[in-house]
Amino acid sequence: MSSQRSFQEMYQPPARRSGGGSSNGETPPRNNRPPPFEPINCCGESEDSFVDSPAKSTTNSLRPSNSNSSNWRERPELDVKRTSLDLSITDKCNIGRQKHNSSRRIPVVTRTAGQSRSNSSLEQERNESYVKEENFNVQYEMTLRKYHSTDVPYIDSHCHTDFIFNMLHRKYPENHVGITDWVDKYPAAFPKSFAGFIANFIKPGLFVNDTESSEYDMEWILRELEESSLYIGTTWGCHPHQAETWWKKGTFWTTLDHILSNVSKYKVLAVGECGIDLHRCESSLESQKVVFDKHVALAYKHKLPLVVHCRNGKQGNSEDECLKILKEQMEKNHPFLKIHRHCYTENWSTAQRWLKQCPDVHFGFTGAVLSFNEGQIEAIRRIPLDRILLETDGPYFKPKCFERIAPSKVCLPGMAIATAERLAEIKNVPLEEILRATYNNARRVYQVPVF
Repeated sequence: MSSQRSFQEMYQPPARRSGGGSSNGETPPRNNRPPPFEPINCCGESEDSFVDSPAKSTTNSLRPSNSNSSNWRERPELDVKRTSLDLSITDKCNIGRQKHNSSRRIPVVTRTAGQSRSNSSLEQERNESYVKEENFNVQYEMTLRKYHSTDVPYIDSHCHTDFIFNMLHRKYPENHVGITDWVDKYPAAFPKSFAGFIANFIKPGLFVNDTESSEYDMEWILRELEESSLYIGTTWGCHPHQAETWWKKGTFWTTLDHILSNVSKYKVLAVGECGIDLHRCESSLESQKVVFDKHVALAYKHKLPLVVHCRNGKQGNSEDECLKILKEQMEKNHPFLKIHRHCYTENWSTAQRWLKQCPDVHFGFTGAVLSFNEGQIEAIRRIPLDRILLETDGPYFKPKCFERIAPSKVCLPGMAIATAERLAEIKNVPLEEILRATYNNARRVYQVPVF
């Protein structure tokens, strides 16, 4: 994604969600496909690649979760059967891949006299490629069946449902209103033990009723929070990419403080994500530092955890900038601020700095772990398990094993289990241990009751 594009170009106006029309009062036709757009790629995932995922052994059945609880603090019913997934064994084996027409199979041919060697070699290569594809798909099917067989609940501690909505709405403008629709349409992407997610609203234009914003749609957010108990809670803030636009606007700071003061109405769990991005960010370092400092102050004021975004780049070291601001605020207040260091991709040395300065820091890992290098893997090995959080950062970092059962390149919250399996491999522990630990960690950091 080009760093030169404005955010108006990169974001589909959410007014289409509620059918409430644009800022000028006009209602866009529901049957028209919206124009192409590019959402904020806040962690720099490649737009043309998927994150590969490990393939393991399989076990039993495939049943998605379903929760109709009106109380967002109640435990979702994880054992409700869905008619749409009352599958036979044969059907289960086809989840995650398309059925192959027998006519597509390349026949095995015997080379006869007069047939050129080059043609024979080509046919052999095609047959070998077909076999590899078949084995590839079977491995992913086995992986998905394993994910759906576990009963240990897990939480996606960080995703962006407004960005997910925009990406799905671009592809299917009439059929994807919110999380309830996503679960109904893609049940295989939500394993039965999926307990819910924490939604991060980081683009102020969506929730600040500013005269210059055509994206405002608080109605959609409140409807989502009311209709689905899968919303464990929310976080609110200004992403570094948005800092330049909002850092001097009083309406933003007034609105943010109001939201953080009304915990029950907005299901508030934390402040952020916020921080410093020195990779591909149009916001000046000055505006980012001011915005981050004010977010830290708000976290202390409202006694809420802080979700931190740090990304290094040619402009400098974002970790240094973030830790410096946190140190100053901790000296004014206290050092025991709960911190979710979101989408951690740094090495063990950097993790040590966070652990030393911030006694209550936790590291969130996304599907990016499926392609980590050795230095990043070492960090996972050495970070204590009670300091790790599971997240998707959806719609980004989609695991490849889910590709054929959900829209292309859109990561849904239930897919966080693929990250958990990779963490289990690196730490050499069972998948269930990772799910249990990250579930408890999320509850402790965000003060979420037991489900």
